[in-house]
Amino acid sequence: MTDRDNSIDAEVMDIMKRYPRLFRTGSSTKSRGPMHDGFLCDPGWYPLLDRLFGDIDAICREDDLTGIKVSQVKQKLGGLRVYVQGGNDRVNDRIRQAEAEAAATCEGCGGSSPGIRSIGGYVTNVCDPCLNKRKKELLDR
Repeated sequence: MTDRDNSIDAEVMDIMKRYPRLFRTGSSTKSRGPMHDGFLCDPGWYPLLDRLFGDIDAICREDDLTGIKVSQVKQKLGGLRVYVQGGNDRVNDRIRQAEAEAAATCEGCGGSSPGIRSIGGYVTNVCDPCLNKRKKELLDR
């Protein structure tokens, strides 16, 4: 995963702004809550997350869910983790589908991934080219 500073990636901010019912974008960049840093994963998963949040937004409208909030999005032990407050079974099922899709998707570039790998003790889910790129970045440090 890339190093993060105190600002949210522009692409992440665009996704968050598309789904205001799920993200409290007015305070997300100022508060120190879990969403303060945006999505704690690399950009290969951003399109998958955009589709997920679009589907969750539609579920909220269909099921009249109010008060739903995405509390955290991150990569943990090579897998995607999405945590929400105020969802229902349909939302949880859709999150599980996205997490399964991410297991076969490179976190770095969004292509196919053979699965979870370890790079210098860091567990990630990347394809061969992204793995080689990350190894090189580690050696260059």
